Amino acid sequence: MKHEPARVEVLPAFTLAGVSVVTTNEAELSGKGEIGKLFERYYSGNIGGQLAPYAQRQGLYNCYFNYEQGDAGRYEVLVGVPVREQAQEPYPESVTTYTVPAAKYAVFVTERGPVFEVVQRAWGEIWQWSRQPGNDRAFTGDFELYPENTDPNDGQVEIYIALRQ
Repeated sequence: MKHEPARVEVLPAFTLAGVSVVTTNEAELSGKGEIGKLFERYYSGNIGGQLAPYAQRQGLYNCYFNYEQGDAGRYEVLVGVPVREQAQEPYPESVTTYTVPAAKYAVFVTERGPVFEVVQRAWGEIWQWSRQPGNDRAFTGDFELYPENTDPNDGQVEIYIALRQ
């Protein structure tokens, strides 16, 4: 990935359910971030297992939303799975939901390798790409899609960046 998306896609709105936290890029880059701990909370609390009856399709999502100042301020991050918009039974108490709005997305594909490293490197390139003229982020709901059974030591992830239309 060299500062350009692999493709552009238009997706309808969809709902995610999982666990969330509020953080900033400054905190994440300083080593005092919350995203790594959020993934630990998702896995240690068996959130995926609790949400399996509600899940609509396979894969794990890491969604960024509720941006206060684009990528310069606070935002919320949710690790979870896509679910039906209205659950027939209530979700477990610790679960947060977010409906990602319909949008046009620039889709970036990471290189293959240790997931934590390749995703972090890809975001650095995405930040550079987004500062180029004509690459106007919407900040309505960006997300990383981890295919089912992604090997954390040798994986590849797609990152969807919502664009202004």
